Amino acid sequence: MKPYYILILAILWSSHLLAEKKDSVNDHQISKIIEKNRPLKGALIPADIKHRLGATHVAGKYYFTNEPYLIEGCRKLNEMGYGIAKLWFRKNPSGYPYNSEWNLPKDVSLKELAKHPYYAACFDMPFSTIGLSVDGAGVKTTDETAAKEEQEIYDLTKYLLEKYKDRELTFILHNWEGDWMMRGGTGDYARWSRKPGQLFKAVDGDRYTVVVPPDSTDRVNAMAKWFIARQQGVNRARAEVKNSKCKVYHAIEANKVLDSMDGIPGIVNSVLPKVETDMVSWSCYDGMDPAGLNLYKGIDYIRKNMNPTAYMKGKRVVFLGEIGIPEQRYEGLMERAPVIDRWDIFMGVCLAQNIPYLIQWELYCNEPKNEELRKLNEVRKTDEMRGFWLIRPDRTKSWAAEYFDLLLKNAGKKLTL
Repeated sequence: MKPYYILILAILWSSHLLAEKKDSVNDHQISKIIEKNRPLKGALIPADIKHRLGATHVAGKYYFTNEPYLIEGCRKLNEMGYGIAKLWFRKNPSGYPYNSEWNLPKDVSLKELAKHPYYAACFDMPFSTIGLSVDGAGVKTTDETAAKEEQEIYDLTKYLLEKYKDRELTFILHNWEGDWMMRGGTGDYARWSRKPGQLFKAVDGDRYTVVVPPDSTDRVNAMAKWFIARQQGVNRARAEVKNSKCKVYHAIEANKVLDSMDGIPGIVNSVLPKVETDMVSWSCYDGMDPAGLNLYKGIDYIRKNMNPTAYMKGKRVVFLGEIGIPEQRYEGLMERAPVIDRWDIFMGVCLAQNIPYLIQWELYCNEPKNEELRKLNEVRKTDEMRGFWLIRPDRTKSWAAEYFDLLLKNAGKKLTL
């Protein structure tokens, strides 16, 4: 064998060993990586942390001003120093009821919705990134609905690119939790497993697993068709509007990543390999173990399974589109110190994995402890809520908000505690 062939083989074998070593990082090594990147343990806080932190505003059970509810929330997020706002962008604006007169026509389009004075006012605020949770046919997608949605997403994207062409503003259009959509909801029927009847303690009560349904392949294909259409709508608009400072991306949101890792048909293991997407959002409650190990591994797994569009130039962008700790729900996480420590662990994962966006759930809590009260628009009190919040009903800041304040005030620095 010629010497240069031997050299090439040696290089290839070395690369294989390095890749294998990277893939075989054990839990102890991951824990050390997370610890090294924790701000409360001396890690450098990114100078751009403002543009990597944000929260969702939708369906909270209280308000503080006479402004339309959507505008009040966005103004509050901006005042608190967050660069990211995530909003529900739906033709039924029931998530924003207080002090609001929407007066939407029955056949309102997404483009027309973006022009509504409430959304327009929020889009004009100095956020760097705005996430829009856009509803659609999902698992019920057909060729007809896919074509219609592609056109609507195209029209919306083109409008945003042209309207905000002189601003450094990013919009991310994405679905709500894709695995729940594929499974048809969040009840017992959606707790897919290879072992039916197992108890699962969800935030809203006890659930029991069911066997994966026989039509799971049809559901996977419908979701893939849906995502392809939405991505194509964004692609077409971007191809036409080339000189805009504004950027619009399409993201696919998953929420049962660990199930996918265990072989249960899901968005990450079954749908992502079939499609291209700009980004993937993870609503990551399934990955929030106390040590952050599942969160770290889940991010790796998503990156491995996704196919970025050509527009992304090879970047596999994964972000946490929803993450929250209910401060009045779980034993051991109802006091300031453990809640802040847990957030710091998750931030350590995000910094170690170079996650561009962490979007907290949420500004005002939407979940009463009594599930029946969730259906009502009556204003709730602090002790009635589970505690997914930055601002409590009594106007005080949550422990999550205190932690994020610490990061924002020390951007580009190390904490001296």
